[in-house]
Parts: sequence; structure tokens; C-alpha cells
Amino acid sequence: MRMFTVPSKYLISAFLISALLSISLLLPLYDGFHAEDVPLYNQHVSDSFVIQPVESIWSNIGSKLTLDHKVQSVRVQAQIRSLLANKKKLYDILQSAAPYIYFIHQKTQARHLPSEIALIPAIESEFNPNDRSKRGAAGLWQLMPDTAIELGIKVRANYDGRRSVVSSTEAALAYFNDLKNDFHGNWDLAISAYNCGQGKVKSATRRAGSNNFWNLKLPAETKVYLPKLLAMAEIIKHPTKYGIKLPPVSNQPYFTRLELNKPVNLVKIAKTTGTDLYTLHTLNPDYRHEYSLPNKHGAYTLLVPIKKVAAIKNTLASQVI
Repeated sequence: MRMFTVPSKYLISAFLISALLSISLLLPLYDGFHAEDVPLYNQHVSDSFVIQPVESIWSNIGSKLTLDHKVQSVRVQAQIRSLLANKKKLYDILQSAAPYIYFIHQKTQARHLPSEIALIPAIESEFNPNDRSKRGAAGLWQLMPDTAIELGIKVRANYDGRRSVVSSTEAALAYFNDLKNDFHGNWDLAISAYNCGQGKVKSATRRAGSNNFWNLKLPAETKVYLPKLLAMAEIIKHPTKYGIKLPPVSNQPYFTRLELNKPVNLVKIAKTTGTDLYTLHTLNPDYRHEYSLPNKHGAYTLLVPIKKVAAIKNTLASQVI
């Protein structure tokens, strides 16, 4: 029997055709692929050959969301649909949280508050510390002037502590802790009271003879406020379920606070250290001018990106600014 030797070029062609057919069979499966479906690593592969991705802050927060999101509620469902109707806007809001969300969530956890509370700035200001409402509320947490003063925040001509990432967060979380105690751990009522005030919520519960938020006659804005927060939390907890891609925000601190012995010029710091001026303003929106000012203890502080700490410290030590 005569044996035929197949030329190597034909073997290569056959291999390529086989590979292309295999890929074509797999392509239909790609439509159902989501980044969230990929495990962090393959347990059957040596860790030394695997690049370990940094855990997402959203994944961490999602795993710690503990409140009942009332997903069967008509009002929560309406807010879920509203958020999903503009996925780009939702993505942008969560992306805007990048400089602040790790710090806020850590402070929330330290006070043993529900992780849902860390999402309040998404509802209040869309994580814009320079946001100001028509009624005069300002900052990430949209604190009113009177409320801010009661919470020990300074508001004066050249400084607005309500815009301070650190001061406003600490004050708002302290307020939430008081609301929790005031409403005996009923978070639906506590969160609603943050929006419209304790007096209105207590009055509504007395009129209704009930502590059930869903049965209360409250201002229209407040009726939407809690459902919107719960809808936001539900989507973050189950992004794949809702077809949402969450922004890649690492579960690590973004900034640190430097204690200074004098005021510093933000423009000069930016120029001498190669730090983006917009970033410095994003982290220090409480300073209405270019100079840092003393806090309530008389000390000068500045929030700076962790990756720029060494350069900024060297610049300050050299007395260049």
C-alpha cells in the first residue's frame, strides 16, 4: 500500500481551519459574558503565574449591604428602572466617587452603620463636593448651614467646612448615628429624617399611628429619597443581574491628610510637584481660594493623593512654597 506524505503547508492550513471553526463555535457564548463572572484566579494554576487584580470597592461594599432593599416595592422598582434608563449617568456618578468612597465607607464601617449610608452622597450630590442646592445645602452630604453649625462645622467667608471631605463625612455620619438612636434603629425612618428632618418624620408617624415608612404621608421628595437609595444599593449589590458595569475603583485609600505648620498655595504645590491642580481642588473643595486655611483646632491640613505624598513632603520641607 502506497503511503502519501502530506506537505507541511497543508497541515498548517488544516490546523488554522480547525482553530477558526472552534472559535466560531465559541463566539455565540460571548454574548453572555460578564467581567463579574470571571474568578479572581484559577485555583489549578500556580499563583506565581497569575496577575491578582485589586479588589473593587464596589464589590466590597456590595458584599456588606445589609438593609432590606424592598425590591418588590413599586417605588423601589420605579427607581431601579429610572437608574437603569441612563446607565452612563449612573456609571459617571459612581466614577465620581473614586477619590472619596473608600474613606467614606471605612468611616461608615467604623461607626457600625449600614454600608448603604456610604451611598448617600450619590443621592445627595452625585459625589460632587462642590454641589450646592437652591435651598443652600452644600457638599458631598448636602448639609444645610444651620445643621452644619450644630454639628461643629465651620462656615465662613473664605472657608466652607461643609465641602470638606473629612469634616462633612464625620459630621454626617455622627448625625446618622443620632438619627438611628432617635428612631430606635429603624433605618427607613432615620434615612428619611436625614432628608426632611426628624420633626416631619415623627409627625407623620404620629398621624399614621405607624412606624412603617411605606405607609407614611411625607414630602414628595422624601417619598422618593429612600427608594432611590435602596435602588442604588440593590444595583451595586447585583450589577450583573441588572446588566450594569461598575467603574473600576480600587478598594484602597486614595488620599491622606498632611498636617502643615503654615498655609500653602495649591497652585504652587501643583506646579512644583507635578500634581494635577484639579485633583488638589477635588480633595480640598472647602478652600474657596488657593490657600489652605487652619481647621477648627488651628492646624493647617491638606488632603493629597497618596502617590504624591513623598513629592509634596519634599517640596514643603525645601521651603520652595
